[in-house]
Amino acid sequence: MLLINKKFLSAILEATPNAIYIKDENGANSVGKTVSDFIGKTDKDVFPKELADKVMELDRKVIEGIDFIGEEMVTDELYFHSNKFMMEDEDSGERFMVGISTDISELKIAQQKLQEERKKAEDANEHKSIFLQNMSHELRTPLNAIIGFSSIISGESGIKTDELNENFQEYASLINSSGVHLLAIINDLLDLSKIEAGQQEFDEDEIDITYEIQSCIQTLGTMIAAKNITVIEENPEEEITLKGDERIFRQILLNLVSNSIKYSGNDSQVKISVVIRNSRGINVIVEDEGMGMSEEDLTVAMIPFRRTSQVRECDETGTGLGLPLVDAFVKLFQAQLEIKSALGEGTKVTIHFPPERTIE
Repeated sequence: MLLINKKFLSAILEATPNAIYIKDENGANSVGKTVSDFIGKTDKDVFPKELADKVMELDRKVIEGIDFIGEEMVTDELYFHSNKFMMEDEDSGERFMVGISTDISELKIAQQKLQEERKKAEDANEHKSIFLQNMSHELRTPLNAIIGFSSIISGESGIKTDELNENFQEYASLINSSGVHLLAIINDLLDLSKIEAGQQEFDEDEIDITYEIQSCIQTLGTMIAAKNITVIEENPEEEITLKGDERIFRQILLNLVSNSIKYSGNDSQVKISVVIRNSRGINVIVEDEGMGMSEEDLTVAMIPFRRTSQVRECDETGTGLGLPLVDAFVKLFQAQLEIKSALGEGTKVTIHFPPERTIE
């Protein structure tokens, strides 16, 4: 009969990939995965204090009489599958906890990553559905106008020539505005796809901020007049020049100011301010008295193709690309976007351009 001595037992224990240990009721180890490292030592002798406290807490329930089989999370990165139970020495009556633990950390972390990837895929699929729903509406509206009014002008609608001549200019204007709207949607989509692919070009122009603000207000003049919005400009006395892509800066302004006008009531106010910080960095601020957003709505508004609940309920159309595009454009300037908003109280958007972007 083979006599199992201590040396033989130690060799078996050290060869196994599992941790096999026996602890007395005070938590002292008598056998471990590497015997010389564990015999006669407590958890606090073997592990760092914080980790030792967690191990002792997991073992305490077993020592109190509740056997355990299953997974244990020791830390966010350390997981074991353990089988722990109590035994009693027949001669001395002394009680011991016996444990066999397998390190499954790599498996758990791989599972977590797989779940994260699955969640990303599900989110992407949801965003795709929302995108298709929004795009079908946004593209259909201007296309219907273009097709409808162009068919009138071409004579396919059966409208008499005299009536057509009276409204020709109006129809042509509606076709033009619908085409501009359609082009804007397509440009937004192209810009977002370029940014996501890392292919967005960025020129280092000298940008006259005051001129760009005034140009933006002029471009949106029809929207402003339709709602009788008062636009207030606040600029510092000194001339301000910003270094960056002029077209992208103009698009940032147009998106922010048009949003403020779109979601503000009639006879309200939109304020555009430029502030030079002590660091010589520049803040561009667009502030309105519109419907505003809750914190939850703001989170939704920053996701491409998503629109907040109160925005969906209003008459204004949109693709849900405005703020996500602004955020992406602002990062190209190495700037920061700050949005403060409250339901029914309006929204304040601040772009913090770094001092390196200021041309003295």
